[in-house]
Amino acid sequence: MKTARTVIEGERFLHKELWRIVLRQLDHARNIPAGAFHNDLVTMTFAFHALEAYLNYVGAKLAPDIWENERSFFQKEPYRGFDGMIRKVLELAGISEPDRSVRPYGTVWFLKGFRDLIAHGKTEKVAMTYEHSVEEEALWMRTPLDDLVTVEKAERAHDDILEFAQQIHNAARTKIDDVWFGSGAFDGPLQHSQGSSVIEP
Repeated sequence: MKTARTVIEGERFLHKELWRIVLRQLDHARNIPAGAFHNDLVTMTFAFHALEAYLNYVGAKLAPDIWENERSFFQKEPYRGFDGMIRKVLELAGISEPDRSVRPYGTVWFLKGFRDLIAHGKTEKVAMTYEHSVEEEALWMRTPLDDLVTVEKAERAHDDILEFAQQIHNAARTKIDDVWFGSGAFDGPLQHSQGSSVIEP
């Protein structure tokens, strides 16, 4: 029986895959408001993950030598950690770092703190006493997370991450010669590949 050997090469764009999660969760939250807290939480978390993946994508296009050893490069000052990575990408794209307290860049840092909070989550202890009539239903116990996750913040996460990533994308497009880079930070195909097969004798 003859066998074939197939070789395939290509790229899969993880940042676009993660962005699809953002879009799906946001859409689900809009269409089914009951329990939307969880969709909003996922939207906010994955908006940040998509941005991180996008920074790695665009960084590797702008400075492949740095991203070949990115773990090592971003462990040292002055470009340590996420803070260093985002500053390096902005520098490579030719963009001055914006004010961290102003949208859309401020939302990046809000989401970074939010991601860190839930990634290293601990049990939230709550104690409260309040008076109410016996006919009135008791309040649901609220925690600090309830104030951090709202439909408005999920919408803002979507809008601001998209706007900020697109600013980088527009600046980087003039420096990158790659047809797959495209015109949108999160638009376009999720992957591309090419291949060939050879039948073994």
